[in-house]
Amino acid sequence: MPDPSLWPKTIEKAIERIIASMSEEEKSELRNTHEKELINFHFGLGWVIRNEFGLYQGNDALLKACARSRHNAFERLLFMNDRDEASGFIIEEVWKRLNSVTHP
Repeated sequence: MPDPSLWPKTIEKAIERIIASMSEEEKSELRNTHEKELINFHFGLGWVIRNEFGLYQGNDALLKACARSRHNAFERLLFMNDRDEASGFIIEEVWKRLNSVTHP
């Protein structure tokens, strides 16, 4: 299990860590994926997020950060209890960041 002291506690830190760890080829692949197809990263990048960032091992700070990003109470509750939804949200945020860098 990764060291809990190294888990990102905010969405911003998670995004920064993911992008820093990606090769240019991986960034290009994610950047050029249509938003509706981001689900294809669920078992690769999503798995890394869920396991390396401690979403199943007690990183409640990151889960809460994802939940706070939602606009209604139902979605906030969903994010607090669904690590898959949270990792999917983080993937979307990485995708947005990569696309804003290339296509301002």
